[in-house]
Amino acid sequence: MKAIRFHEFGSSEVLRYEDVERPVPGAGQVLVRVAATSFNPVDDHIRAGFLAEMIPITLPYVPGIDLAGTVVELGSDVTGPEVGDRVVAMLPLDSAGGAAEYVLVPAASLAPAPRTTELVDAAALPLTGLAAWQTLFELAELKPGQTVLVNGAGARWAAWWCSSPSTPGHT
Repeated sequence: MKAIRFHEFGSSEVLRYEDVERPVPGAGQVLVRVAATSFNPVDDHIRAGFLAEMIPITLPYVPGIDLAGTVVELGSDVTGPEVGDRVVAMLPLDSAGGAAEYVLVPAASLAPAPRTTELVDAAALPLTGLAAWQTLFELAELKPGQTVLVNGAGARWAAWWCSSPSTPGHT
């Protein structure tokens, strides 16, 4: 399979498009065929080495903590997701990322992908969606019956996230 990896810290010039072995899921892991990944500032900071002391990674490293794709194989002790499910995930920061054809994802990190959204768009949801949720429910302490005006390009995602019955803290 193909993956984008870096073998040393640095600017975008350290990224390499390479052939790597397709991973095999272990206990509690799910193999996902990646439809898309998104890159966030944290991905850039990991690649540049700015977070090396806080987030120890093993080189070579595949970037991309957010992804969307389809479950293709389950490891042992996995309950919930099934082969063929459309999913999104925010990967642990020290694990291999979504800039690959396939990626291992802890089953607990998976969420169903929105049914009304293309997977390539859904890849932008995990980290930004979590930030929006934390802002609304933890910082602003939004309660049932309250209304929020979401202004800007992110309104489509915020509207879906806040209206989804599977969203933690759904109101």
